Amino acid sequence: MRLLKEPLLHFLVLGGLLFAVHAAVGPGEDKAASTPAVRITGADADWLKEMWTRQWRRPPTDEELARLVVDHLREEVLAREAKALDLDVGDTVIRRRLAQKMAFLLDGTVHIAEPPEVELHALYDRRPDLVRTSPLVSFTQVFFRREHGGDRVGTTLVALSEGSTVPEDQGDGLLLGESFADQDEQTLSNLFGLSFAQAVFGLPVGRWSGPVESSYGLHLVKVTAMSPPEARPFAEVREQLAEEWRRERQEAAQAQLLRGLMEKYRVTVEPTVRPFLGPLADQVEVRP
Repeated sequence: MRLLKEPLLHFLVLGGLLFAVHAAVGPGEDKAASTPAVRITGADADWLKEMWTRQWRRPPTDEELARLVVDHLREEVLAREAKALDLDVGDTVIRRRLAQKMAFLLDGTVHIAEPPEVELHALYDRRPDLVRTSPLVSFTQVFFRREHGGDRVGTTLVALSEGSTVPEDQGDGLLLGESFADQDEQTLSNLFGLSFAQAVFGLPVGRWSGPVESSYGLHLVKVTAMSPPEARPFAEVREQLAEEWRRERQEAAQAQLLRGLMEKYRVTVEPTVRPFLGPLADQVEVRP
């Protein structure tokens, strides 16, 4: 019984099963001559060294490099045997990883392209969302806890509007402060919540308004200044435009590749699947 618990025995049994499966897949046929040889080159070693250096910010020692090469060889041999035994078939993780590698290969080719200046200027004119500054708001607020609000909020709003009191003498106080200058919507959203930020940008300038609700409670708000969005100079946003140009080219190249591959492999789907494919629906063959 003790022998049955030995890890070495388990390893030998598993190895025997793998070789038996392999023999059953291709009985009576010597595939050694047709199988591509595993070849590890100096370029492979250089690549492993470069990857190590990028990760650890120093070159590997001779011992570390030797271990990298051995591990690479081990992975290559085991991966080939796994594919020979069809262990990759039906594996979602492997399929997704291979698809990612194809996408990375394509993206790398497109990413190194240098965008023409005329196309960057066209993108500058076409995409104001990329080149404009965010609108900014400056305001003063008086804060009330929800449980302390009630009639106090309305009474204070009247007093502030008439100028018979000052903000510092009213409300419950807030650690964030009373006055805020040149805030964009995202910053306000991070501080008070999205609904508060959107409401403040819709308030009139120069008078007290509210109450405006936030994640903290209720606020009376006086907007003191509002800066509309402005287009930044082309030179300032050129790199951002170049990245967007490359992203658009990557998406277009991936879509073209996908169309070509779908034609190559003649994709067929059942009728119930076709509605999920969107723009790709016209490129598939429908079969019950």
